[in-house]
Amino acid sequence: MQLSLNDILSLLSVIAVLMLIVLIYHMIFVSVSLRRIADRMDDLSKEIEGLILKPIGAIEYLIDWFAGAVEGMRAGKEVDEKKAHKHKN
Repeated sequence: MQLSLNDILSLLSVIAVLMLIVLIYHMIFVSVSLRRIADRMDDLSKEIEGLILKPIGAIEYLIDWFAGAVEGMRAGKEVDEKKAHKHKN
């Protein structure tokens, strides 16, 4: 049996179409896998962000508390100085 040029081209065309179908199939699974990986990375980055922001939030709270305490002490001294100044007059 002798193969003609048209038979060889037809066989190559069928093989090319099959390879294209397999390529598309793999691309779909790769894209789904990449989406899952991206979701996992997003979850991981949120957890890391939470771990970093919790101590920063606590430090910010302490700084605000300390600043409020200092402002309260300072306001108390100013009130005491005004009362002392009024009593002198």
